[in-house]
Amino acid sequence: MILLAFTTLLYTWGLDRNGWANSFYSAAAMSGSQDWTAFLFGSSDPGNAIAVDKPPLSIWVMSLSVRMFGLNPWSVLLPQAAMGVSCVYLLYRMVRKRLDATTGLLAGAFLAVIPVATVMFRYNNPDALLTLLMIGIAYCTLESLDRGKLRWLLVAGLLTGAALLTKQLQVLLLLPSIALAYFVFAQTSALKKFLHLLASLAAAAVAAGWWFLLVQLTDPSQRPFIGGSRTNSVIELTLGYNGLDRLTGEDATRTMGAGVAGSADQLDSGFQRFLQPQFSGQSGWFLPLAVAGLCLGIWWVWRRQAPRAARALLLLCCVWFAGAMTVVAFMSGIVHPYYILTAVPPLCALAAVALVYFLRRLRESRTRLFAAIILTASMIFAFITVSRSTADFPGLPQAMLVIWGVAIAGVLLRAPNPIVARATGGILVATLFFGPLLWSLNTVLSPHIGAGVIGGPSILGARTDDRTRPYADMPPSYQAVMFGDLPSPVVLERLRSQPSSTTWAAAVVGSETAANYQLESGRAVLPLGGFDGTDPFPSLEQFKVLVEQGRVGSIVIQNLPPLTLEGRGESARIVEWVRAGFTAERIGEAQYFRLAD
Repeated sequence: MILLAFTTLLYTWGLDRNGWANSFYSAAAMSGSQDWTAFLFGSSDPGNAIAVDKPPLSIWVMSLSVRMFGLNPWSVLLPQAAMGVSCVYLLYRMVRKRLDATTGLLAGAFLAVIPVATVMFRYNNPDALLTLLMIGIAYCTLESLDRGKLRWLLVAGLLTGAALLTKQLQVLLLLPSIALAYFVFAQTSALKKFLHLLASLAAAAVAAGWWFLLVQLTDPSQRPFIGGSRTNSVIELTLGYNGLDRLTGEDATRTMGAGVAGSADQLDSGFQRFLQPQFSGQSGWFLPLAVAGLCLGIWWVWRRQAPRAARALLLLCCVWFAGAMTVVAFMSGIVHPYYILTAVPPLCALAAVALVYFLRRLRESRTRLFAAIILTASMIFAFITVSRSTADFPGLPQAMLVIWGVAIAGVLLRAPNPIVARATGGILVATLFFGPLLWSLNTVLSPHIGAGVIGGPSILGARTDDRTRPYADMPPSYQAVMFGDLPSPVVLERLRSQPSSTTWAAAVVGSETAANYQLESGRAVLPLGGFDGTDPFPSLEQFKVLVEQGRVGSIVIQNLPPLTLEGRGESARIVEWVRAGFTAERIGEAQYFRLAD
């Protein structure tokens, strides 16, 4: 109860400090709360021009919250905080049942304070729901193994379908561990194991397939364009932009072009990526312990040195952790640090396994040496991380070396009596929690906005989720994609004064900017070109028809996304046509064009 109360406080304190957080999803929640078609398809605007580039399950949750409590940051963000508390509880229950209460409590506590979890469970990206569903899938699979009941595996399949409706193929990072754990530990014949897994996949296909089939079979004129796709196809979105393109780097090229993408994404692939500034502070605090837990887990499973239920948990966590970390390490293109969240639940479980193993065997010289090596690696991660954040915490690197030095010395020196041994263990636990808890508290006390959210303090004095402290090489065009432009009060008043018969009070290039205008004005705003301005909708011809019909009241042009700025894509053609045929009114930093008479 104490852990859950602390987690609730951590994830909800000053939650509205983030404002609309990622306005891209907040605008979709607003749209879904006003129009059931927008709700069903996950439209970014109530006029149903373009859907967001993800399936809509997480948006459904937020939209229902907005319908019940009104449109405000709390109604948008509180569901994610509740999901985070649920994740901590489920992980605790899952580990405690198969190992012991201490390991379960540590696993839950690690998840509660690891910075990437703190920031994402206070944010409105789909990752919060995806993480809850992934833990739920693992939980139900292990229950199926423990109880010998197929229905638990079928529930895991239904949750897998829900995960597909949340963030498409990202749930595949978990499924190999589910299949392997079930095939190794289910107490039935190989044929029945295969059929059971096939039935679970069928449940997943039913749970998610109805929506994908509905989208594909609906007349495109009766639904929004599928954002992120090139052919208005949710299948293409699943396999392309949200599938292979995320691994090959094609997503970055199509969004920003090679030159800008290289400037914005300086994350060399490989396991060394987790030492780089954007990643080390998110999950590196417990990463060496998790690697130690991975080694212990593999050894215990191989040697059968633990009960069957414990070995099933360890095998599942080991495969999940190793697979997810490897994919994140070697993927290309736009690699957001919060992608690591998919590996965090098994990371926390394995780290707890290793820590309990060390604490219970500190009287053994071999264990003390092994622990000292792992803790030295943890100290390196901690020192590297805090050295990049001296703008916010000057002097912390030196203090971190002292704190960790004391903890490691205590581990290396054999305790003369049980009292000293317990004190050494307490110092070690406090040292492990000091860094991530400080980073998480900083996360709670700092505002975060846009598409590049990151936990903890600034890195070398800059942030990817604070428009006031951008990186020096971040051009305005890229900032327009990540944060969106802010509307001036004068423009907002113009939008509010548009007649109610106008479907879209304004059109702007890029979904983040459109979302900012829509949330602040309360009127539907048409996002030309979708999230990054590159979607081929609306075409210039389609936009001309909308203007002739009086459905678009105005267009606002400010900082354009990179490829639109280069004159590429339908959004660039629309901008050129509007500038050539309509009179611009300069309002602050924006050009305002009235389109409707």
